[in-house]
Amino acid sequence: MSFSASLSPGWIGLLALGLYGGFLIWALWAVPWRILLREPGLQHLFLGGTLVVGLIWQLQAAISYSVSIHVLLATTLTLMFYWPMALIATSIALLALTLAGKASWDMFGINALITCLLPVLISHGLWRWVERALPANYFIFVLIAGCGGAAAAALGSGLGVILFAALLTSSVEFSFLSRDYFLFLPLTLPPEAIINGVIITSMTAFLPDWVRAFDPQKYLDQA
Repeated sequence: MSFSASLSPGWIGLLALGLYGGFLIWALWAVPWRILLREPGLQHLFLGGTLVVGLIWQLQAAISYSVSIHVLLATTLTLMFYWPMALIATSIALLALTLAGKASWDMFGINALITCLLPVLISHGLWRWVERALPANYFIFVLIAGCGGAAAAALGSGLGVILFAALLTSSVEFSFLSRDYFLFLPLTLPPEAIINGVIITSMTAFLPDWVRAFDPQKYLDQA
């Protein structure tokens, strides 16, 4: 979910860009560059995952003159690469979306918050909670960290759209936007959960090394 047209964000857009930029710098610092540069397989996996997400984001559907919806896949990227690399991957996908003219440049900071930073952090937070608080069970990992994390990420992104729309539009414009968007937001959660859940289930079953957040010994051998 992102803004496809400019809403003249002004200082709010600059503030959003600064907040996103701070987290992006943190992510670039936290990436294990030595491991990434040493392992060609991880490089290919990251670039391939980023390319797939970037292409999928291009397949967006407009629900109003300024808001479009698309599958995020932020949860899948977060579980595959952890949050720093997931943030970088989604940022590249958003950059490609903006370069293609399907998103406005002056909304880049806001779009980065609601489609990159917020979904990735929500997915990361829910996965960490599963790790700490819940039993080491394969189905718990898939259903809560995978499906539940994806649904929560999509909900957080959608609520972010609503918040910024309320801040940047007049009451009349917001009423028209909310009338359309509020109907679509609940419908985006099940597909996001199912798609991410299927991907995570498939990879943990057949290619567990591709999901760095998944420990086969913990979730399978000791379950």
